[in-house]
Amino acid sequence: MRLRPFELIEPETVAEAVEAFSRADGESRLVAGGTALVPMLRMGLLRPERVISLHHIAELGRFAVSGGGLHVGAMVTVAAIGRSPEILSGWPLLAAAAGHVASPAIRSSATLGGNLGYAEPASDPAPALLCLEADVDVVGPAGARSLPLSQFFAGFYETALAPGEIITAVRVPAAPAGARTGYVKFCPRSAEDKPLVGVAALLVMDDGAGRCREARIGLGAVAPSAIRASRAEAILRGAVVDAATIQAAADAAAEETDPISDLMGSAEYRRQMVRVWVRRLLGSLADRETTRRTLGR
Repeated sequence: MRLRPFELIEPETVAEAVEAFSRADGESRLVAGGTALVPMLRMGLLRPERVISLHHIAELGRFAVSGGGLHVGAMVTVAAIGRSPEILSGWPLLAAAAGHVASPAIRSSATLGGNLGYAEPASDPAPALLCLEADVDVVGPAGARSLPLSQFFAGFYETALAPGEIITAVRVPAAPAGARTGYVKFCPRSAEDKPLVGVAALLVMDDGAGRCREARIGLGAVAPSAIRASRAEAILRGAVVDAATIQAAADAAAEETDPISDLMGSAEYRRQMVRVWVRRLLGSLADRETTRRTLGR
């Protein structure tokens, strides 16, 4: 299908992009990696008057480690995140989730800012970033601001971005000392498909007592947007992480979801898969030797 004609704008600074995006004369769309936007343009689902490419804004394509935290520009590709030695070493949970996104070809085009801005409920990076308590930096006509990722998603394919605002970066603090992390993705069809269930988890264990000092669980594809399973986390904190505790946390996580039924599976099936995959991941993280064998770390 041929694309409907539109004006292509290629700004070289964030300020120029905000100015173009804020124009009131007709609909504008941003394009980053294009993995979501281009198919919708081809199918005629979107017909913007102008498309604003962010590819020439150099600062958005960089990432850096500073002060113990990670700063990832919005145009950094998912592939670059998954293979970066610095991210693999300091933020292995984010690297693992990035490595599960679709196919190598898609990962080479898809950007972190585009992934979050699209607010795909079945995003792979989002549950991991929720566990890492990341912040999103945005710039718009009213200036710059930052908000926690937990407040960024506003619903099904909706974000808290105000009109004219653009994601510029994602900031990820250092994980707690001794954190054990992992991401698992269940796809009933192809491993390159969107997850039917995605689970990210972070545990900090008191190795001597076998108690959990910190627990974070992020879930994807089982609610209008990626979520933290707060009730499941509360069950784990301060508890001895045995089979009964893990099962209770998995049950709580499943009850916190609000999945849909579609061709991939019913809502109840998704809840059951949350129980299965939360239980498996927590079990592997609670046992350090199992973690090494299962996750390769």
